[in-house]
Amino acid sequence: MPEEEFELIPVSPLRKLEKKIEELESTKQLLDVREFLKDIVGIIKMNQEVVHQIVRANDALTIELSKIPGRLDTLISNLNELLTYIKTGSEEEYSPKKEEEKVKPIESEVITQLLENNKRILELNEKIVTTLEEIEKRTRKPTLPPLKKQELTK
Repeated sequence: MPEEEFELIPVSPLRKLEKKIEELESTKQLLDVREFLKDIVGIIKMNQEVVHQIVRANDALTIELSKIPGRLDTLISNLNELLTYIKTGSEEEYSPKKEEEKVKPIESEVITQLLENNKRILELNEKIVTTLEEIEKRTRKPTLPPLKKQELTK
């Protein structure tokens, strides 16, 4: 039988190591709790900063909203002034004779322009007709009769 080696080890140092490991494991859990609490405190600080920003934005909005009534008063007064101008303009006398006097020169100018345009169009149409007649004459010129095969070989 081969000789086996063996050694006697005291158990108390092993027990001490086991206790030490258990203590480390329990303190590790406490460290996780501490980090968790730090995270919560960080979140609370961030939340407080957000609240401060909201309060500042609210104050700025309140200031801008307080300016609106004054601006509305200005707008209303400007609209009232505009309505006054419109009313005075509509109250002036309307006379058809004055309107006819204004329209007659415009009518005669328009008619004159229309007559000139019609003359130009007539001249252009005449030029087109003559050009088309020339094209027709050129296309109707007699063409040479086709050559016969015998004439081609000569």
